[in-house]
Amino acid sequence: LPHPIEEFWRRFFTMHAPPILLSFVVLAIATCTATAHLSAQPNNGGEVGGGKRVTSKPNFVLIQTDDQARWDMMSMNKTAKLLEAQGVSLTNYMVNTPICCPSRTEVFSGRYYHNIGAPTGKCMHVNSEQWVFDKDSLFSTLTSNGYLTGVFGKVTNDQGTYFCGQQRADGMTTVSSPCDYNDFYGSRYFVKLANGTKYVEKLNPKLETTYQTSQIGNRTVEWINEVVKAEKGEPFFAYLGPHAPHYPADPAPWQTENIFSHVPAPRTPNWNQSCPDKHASIAGNPPLDANATLFLDHQHQIRLLSLLSVDDVIEAVYNALQELNILDNTYIIFTSDHGYHLGQWRVPSSKMLPYDTDIFVTTFMRGPGISAGSTMDSMVGNVDVAPTVLDLAGIDIPKGMDGRSMAKLVVTESNMFYDPQRDRLETASDWRDAFLIEYNSVGHFDNSHTFMWWPSHDADFHGHQIRSPGAPCAKKCPHWWLDGPSNTYRGLRLHNATHNLLYAEFNPDWKFVNQSANFHELYDISKDPYQMTNIYSSTSSTVQVELHQQLQSYAACSGGDQSGNCP
Repeated sequence: LPHPIEEFWRRFFTMHAPPILLSFVVLAIATCTATAHLSAQPNNGGEVGGGKRVTSKPNFVLIQTDDQARWDMMSMNKTAKLLEAQGVSLTNYMVNTPICCPSRTEVFSGRYYHNIGAPTGKCMHVNSEQWVFDKDSLFSTLTSNGYLTGVFGKVTNDQGTYFCGQQRADGMTTVSSPCDYNDFYGSRYFVKLANGTKYVEKLNPKLETTYQTSQIGNRTVEWINEVVKAEKGEPFFAYLGPHAPHYPADPAPWQTENIFSHVPAPRTPNWNQSCPDKHASIAGNPPLDANATLFLDHQHQIRLLSLLSVDDVIEAVYNALQELNILDNTYIIFTSDHGYHLGQWRVPSSKMLPYDTDIFVTTFMRGPGISAGSTMDSMVGNVDVAPTVLDLAGIDIPKGMDGRSMAKLVVTESNMFYDPQRDRLETASDWRDAFLIEYNSVGHFDNSHTFMWWPSHDADFHGHQIRSPGAPCAKKCPHWWLDGPSNTYRGLRLHNATHNLLYAEFNPDWKFVNQSANFHELYDISKDPYQMTNIYSSTSSTVQVELHQQLQSYAACSGGDQSGNCP
């Protein structure tokens, strides 16, 4: 079923569609891998030039943006043309945890939040470093099974420590990623070459652009070219992690015109609406004033501008695959680590909420056996990415992964790499009809990325101001200002033939035994698509108990369809 936010912006887009601009500039950069001898003669890797270049296994390109909302696709015309129109759109793709470090760790480990160190882990309550480099992680499993793995861009929030501090890159063939991904013009990159050499590279801004999106795009294209032209017939997995459109969402330096100046932040029906029946972090939010609205509109515009460069990077990668004659042998997956809100329910701008704006993500897949322009509406999510890639690669899925392979759902045509008729999943009806969401508040995180209350970094409370420069927080900011303890929850997003629900239990102590949560929310999405009316208190006790029991079972699961009990 079409998502209400997507439908809202499809209508809006017809009035505000921007022109397509080229913002990705391919520039000469320092070679990050050993130079390979380029031969025009094919070997067991396939043909060069007129025919397709074939390997015994498919290649993969996984592109994961940062903080991208569904409505942000309005600035990515090329991606829509090359991936959505030529592949499958996963219309009910969700994330288990709508914040950066946990969600990304869930992608690379194939495990749910409660199985990667939550709620006591080091990176937003998960042990990201442990699971990114685990022997059963996506990277390590691919590498140990003959894949060349290239890692470019943002992996997890603590990569400055394990990449640039420890120079750790277990299970990764090649790495070329920024030490400080938050700095769109940062000059320091951690590099690991295929021969094992590791070092921290410092760019010279006088000789080349340091704009991060272009840097990681160039490095990805360069690596793919070198791997393929080396003529060894080895399949590859390229991970590309642009930081856009995450705050500060700096557009490319050559993007000097704000072509989205006429585009306001999404005025969905729940925008700036009071919702007193929600949990405490939201229930008492004051209305967004003209100043806040100005900031939100501007942030939305620069987010769209920053994605123009991502759009161009995706086109560049696509064109490289096509020129190398491996496009039809390569699966391309486009997704984001979570969604985003911009003023909905009077929460300025961020993620972390259990609502559809934050947990649903635009996701496309293109590749062998995938029907062009198709849609798939089963309940899938970020924990399913790793099992799916491994399944399509013909690699056994590690027993510890909680997610399930989506291969049978998205690959509808037999091809040289995958036979959808093999005994994996009989029909889509065997798939889950609910998806687990979990989040433990990080406490100190702001509910706004706009700095609308930050006139000075030297002011009280790290420069946070309540509503105006003259009203600083004294000892404690209001509950609505920060991601407070009341925003600790676990929940279910259910969607089947009879129900379309969002159910969540909130407890600041992360204790959810015998319905001990101190607050509950329940929304009938079929009647309330913007989650504005909490119907939990008016729901029968029988339904309340059933929802809790289903959530309790799901939140304790371990292992997917390869031997565990996760749905």
